[in-house]
Amino acid sequence: MSGRAENGSASRAVSLVFGAREVDEPDTEAAGTYCQFEKDWDAQLERCARLAEERGYAPAGSCVVSASQPALARFLEWADDPGCEIVLVASARVLARIESSWPDWSEVTGRLKISGARVEAVPYPEPAYPGEELPKR
Repeated sequence: MSGRAENGSASRAVSLVFGAREVDEPDTEAAGTYCQFEKDWDAQLERCARLAEERGYAPAGSCVVSASQPALARFLEWADDPGCEIVLVASARVLARIESSWPDWSEVTGRLKISGARVEAVPYPEPAYPGEELPKR
């Protein structure tokens, strides 16, 4: 993929973080629902930044959204004008998780498309965390 926008300048990329850190505490019903990578915002941001650098995308910030379901009105407002051409998600598995757990994701992606942005999953393997085994694809 080229890191260039249609006008020849570097495509701007925003990192979309699946923010599970706040919903998976040991004393909640959701304990164990989310993997460590979904709770590790820094690791997600690092993966997105690495891909952006490799592809020549200009960093344009990040958007951390609750894994439990974003505040829809605010998220849709962001999708109408994300300030970028590319929205990076930290892995294909995290993107699939977003698609399956956010019922309004198709509306978000529709608005992103209208605004001229596309969603791209980072192709690198997710980091391994001690004592955790991710589901096989």
